[in-house]
Amino acid sequence: MLECTPHSVFSWNYSVSGLQLGTAELTFEALSDRGAIAIDGVRFDIRKQGWLDASWTLERDGNTVAIAKRRGMLGRSFDLTHPRAVLLLKPQTLLVRDYHLLLGDTVVGTIEPEHPLTRKARVQCDATVAEIVQLFSFWLVAMIWRSTSDASPT
Repeated sequence: MLECTPHSVFSWNYSVSGLQLGTAELTFEALSDRGAIAIDGVRFDIRKQGWLDASWTLERDGNTVAIAKRRGMLGRSFDLTHPRAVLLLKPQTLLVRDYHLLLGDTVVGTIEPEHPLTRKARVQCDATVAEIVQLFSFWLVAMIWRSTSDASPT
C-alpha cells in the first residue's frame, strides 16, 4: 500500500512511501495541469495535450510510458494505457473522492483519502499494477481534487 502525504497544508505536491522502487515525489506545476513524478531521482514528466479532448502523457527521457485520456470534457474518469494493460480510473460514486482502478470489470486498485477532511491518501493495488501506473493514477486523482478545490468558493 502506498501512503501519499502532502508536503504541507497549502501544497498539492506529495511525498509517497511504501514503494518497492524507493520513495517518490509528485509535483504539480503552478496554474497548469502538468507536473512530474520522481522516484529516487528518476524523473517522469507529465504533459497535457489538448483542451476539449484532453489527455496526459507520462514520459521518461522523451519516451511515453503511459497515457491517460479523460472521458468527456469535464469527466472525472480516465482511460489509462500502459504497455502491460489498459485500465479505467473512475470515481467510486459521484459524491465521494474515492477512486477505483479497473481492468475490464475487475477492480484492481483503490485510491482514497485517509478521511473526508484530508488530502492525505492511500493507494492500494494488486501486484499486477506497476508502481509507476499507481503513482500516475494518484497524480491524476490529486489533479482532480486540486481542480475541485480551486473551483470551490472560499
